[in-house]
Amino acid sequence: MTSDLAQGAGQGARADMPAWQNLRVAVNATSLWRPLAGIGQYTWNIAQQWAKEGRPQAQYFYGNDWSPVAAPRLSPGLGPLKRMVKRIVPRPYEITRALLQRRFDRRPPGCEVYLEPSFLPFRFDGPVVLTVHDLSHVRYAATHPSDRVRILAKLLPLAIERAAHILTVSNFQRDEIIEVFGVAPQRVTACHLGVSAEFRPRAQDACDPVLARHGLRYRGFLLTVGTLEPRKNLSLTLRAYADLPAPIRDHCPLVVVGMRGWNTASVAPRLRALVQSGAVRALGFVDEAELPSIYSAARIFLYPSLYEGFGLPALEAMASGVPVIVSNRSSLPEVVGGAGIQIDPEDAAALCLAIQRLHDDPAAWQQHALAGLARAREFTWSRCAAVTAAVLARAAGRA
Repeated sequence: MTSDLAQGAGQGARADMPAWQNLRVAVNATSLWRPLAGIGQYTWNIAQQWAKEGRPQAQYFYGNDWSPVAAPRLSPGLGPLKRMVKRIVPRPYEITRALLQRRFDRRPPGCEVYLEPSFLPFRFDGPVVLTVHDLSHVRYAATHPSDRVRILAKLLPLAIERAAHILTVSNFQRDEIIEVFGVAPQRVTACHLGVSAEFRPRAQDACDPVLARHGLRYRGFLLTVGTLEPRKNLSLTLRAYADLPAPIRDHCPLVVVGMRGWNTASVAPRLRALVQSGAVRALGFVDEAELPSIYSAARIFLYPSLYEGFGLPALEAMASGVPVIVSNRSSLPEVVGGAGIQIDPEDAAALCLAIQRLHDDPAAWQQHALAGLARAREFTWSRCAAVTAAVLARAAGRA
């Protein structure tokens, strides 16, 4: 379900190739500072495809400089400084944004169109294509810091109104944007994310070096991946895991991968107790080079998130040959289709029963693993990059 602005980006992409190849695009690449979160992965994978296919000609803004090359960069260690500024400086977001705008304005000449991959664009004297990944600050405001909700509520409607076109990552999200902001349907294009070739089934001997570093066994753990924040619903996962029969918990500890996010206080005591008992392994941030092996070695992937604009971890797990159990809400049914088991994200008993079924029934495990592999092949970064380039070319008046 896409707008006519992106027609031709799939099967008819070759007809649009000349318009894309020499298109000059400014891209906000501040999400490429490591560690890469979801928006960083989105920006990086699109940029990789564009570089591979020679289109378009992009200039990437890193906050302190511009470059024609997209690459994840090591964090400059600004986290503590930003937190200190936030405590002592009034209106820190506005001040930081003004400083970044001045650097953004020093972009190389000739950029015809601007892609903002992360909600709030800088000022630009030309057409802006804006990617809106989710509306969790509207639907689940309590799962975000109040200052983030305030800034998005103030600035995002204006950004959407001014954008030449809006990209989003699922049909579910497209419908929400049209409903919440009253946007004309032809101004919004849904474009599914892809999955990297690094996420694929791997034999035990290929995974063992990574597993050994974390004290894990091949097919001997349950896995959940995501920033530790209320929306990811880790509290339900922990409740369901604690209710599993002891033999399953003994055989399969729960492995939690993800950076600490906002407001983890409510789940921290339960998580700490389970970690101390040895039932849960909290790995925190895992290097991108190790994550594919951890996915592929898991027995079952759990993702009962309350709300997702897309749900990339579930797709990565399916591509790795691991059965997935996900929430039956927001975009997740659209991503996993019939390949995954869908449960009510407020029903810990349903999650517990689904885990038991996949753990105890080899035929069910195999069925969902194979179905997930087939489903994952439908999502490619090549198509995502092509649709994005087509939308940019048409926004720039190239079509």
